[in-house]
Amino acid sequence: MDRNAFVEVMNDASGMLEAGLAQEALARLAAFDDGLVVAPEPKDYGWIVSYRFRSAFAAGDYAQALHLAEHGPARFPADIPPATMATMYSMAVEAATQQELPDSAVIMADRCIELRRAHGEHSEVLMAAMTACTLLGDLERHDLASRYAQLLITEGVGHDDYRGYGYYALCAAIEQGVGGHLIDTLRAGREWLESQDNEFARVALEYLQSAPALQGPLAVNLDLADPLGNGVPLSDPLSEGAAAEPPASAAPYPPANAAPYPPANAAPYPLGNGAPLPEAPSPADSMQTQYLPVGDGLPPAAPGPQQPPPEQIAGGETADALMDANRPGIAAAAYRALIDDAIGTGRPDPLIMGKATLGMLTALIFDNRVGEAHSVWVDEQGPTYLGIWSLENGQTSVHDAIAYNLVAAFLHSLSTGDPNAANHAVDALMTRNVEWAYENDPQVVPAMINTWRRHLLEIHNGEPAPEYRWQLTQAEQRWGHPVPEGGLYWMRPYRWVVDWV
Repeated sequence: MDRNAFVEVMNDASGMLEAGLAQEALARLAAFDDGLVVAPEPKDYGWIVSYRFRSAFAAGDYAQALHLAEHGPARFPADIPPATMATMYSMAVEAATQQELPDSAVIMADRCIELRRAHGEHSEVLMAAMTACTLLGDLERHDLASRYAQLLITEGVGHDDYRGYGYYALCAAIEQGVGGHLIDTLRAGREWLESQDNEFARVALEYLQSAPALQGPLAVNLDLADPLGNGVPLSDPLSEGAAAEPPASAAPYPPANAAPYPPANAAPYPLGNGAPLPEAPSPADSMQTQYLPVGDGLPPAAPGPQQPPPEQIAGGETADALMDANRPGIAAAAYRALIDDAIGTGRPDPLIMGKATLGMLTALIFDNRVGEAHSVWVDEQGPTYLGIWSLENGQTSVHDAIAYNLVAAFLHSLSTGDPNAANHAVDALMTRNVEWAYENDPQVVPAMINTWRRHLLEIHNGEPAPEYRWQLTQAEQRWGHPVPEGGLYWMRPYRWVVDWV
């Protein structure tokens, strides 16, 4: 394989994905892949396969993405790092449920969990189980989802949000008549549920208290089609002062990379009920295709600035993929888990902390949890303070700094304090953002100006006095064209890589 051609293709595909051109990236990679006549180095081919998966997923070609995750490449051996493969399997759960293939979703979730477990990534195990539980619940396959709910309860000790969601999902299974064997598990959790103050635990406790015999219809109105509430439209901050509305035309977040396959003889993990995981299909069951071997977890060596730990990069890309799949509630938990993991190393990487904090703030806003986002933003004691510091002190890309400015301006606009101070803060942030847009992406200048205008309307509960909109007026006059009203503008995150120093 021509090494220069390989580098050119990977750079092209990466840039296309960053620009939201997933179909083009997929076509570019497929043409290069199909044209190979000699087996490349397994690590190089692993990058081709993982990026082809990413492109297929982002383009909505879920059948191709799922086939790659289930069967691996048919032509040449590919060596993909475990963290990358685990992410791929996690995304493949979504690809399977998009096609209403619950059995495939279970296989993908189990492979992801096995790999995360094998590498000691406990929070990622819980996140993968929560994702599978939610997506299978969306398909009304609560019989399958309850397996992951039990895992969250059994292994979620010390991770209250995950564990609370496990009990919440049990309620859904019992209500649907497929969880009779789970009644004792739910009852046994009463004392723990009473000690908790998270939303999922509260709903599960209310269900338990309102139907002690757990017979008949639920007294609690659970939305089983959307247990996390992610499908509820965001409210308009101009009318309710609550949460931001992502523009319908906004480009999707870029998907994450890929995920790993456990050895065929890997020992099954217990779910608490003694049920082992289904065995991985043999090559004979997979049309003689070659499975992806687990690599050494290290990306190809390349000159340049020091990069964050690859397993943390994979965690960030997984969280971004959940945002792309319109799962902000789970994404927020994934970003929080990444922050905790980085802090747990004793030497948190500033890029990881900054990007994870930015992602969590955005996810909370998109999940209509603006009050929680504001609490994170102003917290000077918790680990996210380091993330805010990183964002405000050049430890991330300029792209992410501008994305953070949009988040900060939105939160300033909802301030109940001094409107003069809020107006000044929004003016300073949005002036920088408009200048950046003129230099880097002129087509978004109107969206930036419209967002600026909406923030001032919010601060002043209507049209501000001329002295408060002077800087906005200057920006409107500079643009020289009418700026139509629209939703707030948000930016997709930059890649989890240091290539901007």
